[in-house]
Amino acid sequence: MKTSEILFSKPVIVTWDQAYKADFERLNREWIESIFSIEPSDLVLFNDPQKEVINKGGQIFFAIKNDEAVGCVALIRHQKDVYEISKLSVSRKERGFGLGKLLIDNVIQYARHTNIKELVIESNSILTNAIHLYKKYGFQEVKDFVPSYKRVNVKYIKSIN
Repeated sequence: MKTSEILFSKPVIVTWDQAYKADFERLNREWIESIFSIEPSDLVLFNDPQKEVINKGGQIFFAIKNDEAVGCVALIRHQKDVYEISKLSVSRKERGFGLGKLLIDNVIQYARHTNIKELVIESNSILTNAIHLYKKYGFQEVKDFVPSYKRVNVKYIKSIN
């Protein structure tokens, strides 16, 4: 493979595989610890994503580039038709190349194909790039809510047609 092919290879989106468990934690710790603190509920999720997400009807997507997980996002089931987009993370070296958009595109496509009716996102207003992305996809801010994490101060919702 040529150097230019390595530098410009396109990521592939794959769904959960136990082989990516450490990558899920690594990618999320990278962004959380750079701004916030890891919370007990993060540790529960990192410890067993299979049990906490997959076995409960959710899914985890990974962006794979050159055989390396460079991004991820979890889709966590809360109710029959309501899922939370959580743990959206892109590795520092891959930010700015549209991987967050690619991951959200796949989540929304998956939601449509699996008859999910509503997606929710909890975030923090200092994550301006993420907030911009959510608004671009038509997520609407929810004014009154109880946050799931100490670091959360905004919530968004989107109906899926």
